[in-house]
Amino acid sequence: MTNKLEGLRVILTFENWPSVLLARIFDRKTGFVVYRKKGLDILIDHHGDDENGTRTCIATDMYRKYLPFFMLPGSARVLDLGANGGGFPLMLKIEGIDIDRVVSVEMNPITFTRLQLNLATNLGQSAVALNNAVCGIAEESEILLKPNRGGTNNSMFADRVDESTPHVAVRTITLQALYDQYFKDEIVDICKIDIESAEYELIEGSPDDLLRKMRYIIIELHDPPRTPALLEKLTRLGFTEIAVPGHQPEEHGDVRALRGPTATFPTA
Repeated sequence: MTNKLEGLRVILTFENWPSVLLARIFDRKTGFVVYRKKGLDILIDHHGDDENGTRTCIATDMYRKYLPFFMLPGSARVLDLGANGGGFPLMLKIEGIDIDRVVSVEMNPITFTRLQLNLATNLGQSAVALNNAVCGIAEESEILLKPNRGGTNNSMFADRVDESTPHVAVRTITLQALYDQYFKDEIVDICKIDIESAEYELIEGSPDDLLRKMRYIIIELHDPPRTPALLEKLTRLGFTEIAVPGHQPEEHGDVRALRGPTATFPTA
């Protein structure tokens, strides 16, 4: 009952809530629903768990609560790792943050198609969508994953299979490779990371100088025993955690935000 009431509350935050509500009541077999908010048309696949990913990013304070603490340039450069259907940059646009460039990376190939559509429809040429598994593997390689329509718990660890099992092949990519190709010699204003436990290897395997080029990092942490070492490394590099009153770990993960050493020096 609690989940249903929360779902209703979330639906009511969208401009076309009457039609969405009727669709969810009378046609639950249909997965695809278009939600509208501040002029954006956002495709949500309820059979691909987008209501807990894309929709949650847009309609809740999961990430939004940190934005008042950010000092950003007039137009922000954004790197979104574990992008799902693009909810994070769409939320930024809804909140009035101008996006100079966003690079969104999603591992699941089917979720990736929804990411492409949502970004192209609502952000146009300022957005790049990539179908890769972001991790700390030094060299680009190929991993095999069990096919599914999508899910916020998709993981390169839990969903990995061998060649004898039905699978999809996805190329890996590192933070360094993404930065070199899309942000060379620039500051990344916001780096959001939600990659289902691969965040530890990603941070550990990334050069210190690269991490210092992130003005703000918003990261969802999934393995509490490994979290102190990750936060200690970022603290050593000059990051400070942004404390939000009443912060509690979410049911799906512990979201933290950190201010980097470049945060007080906005660039044009």
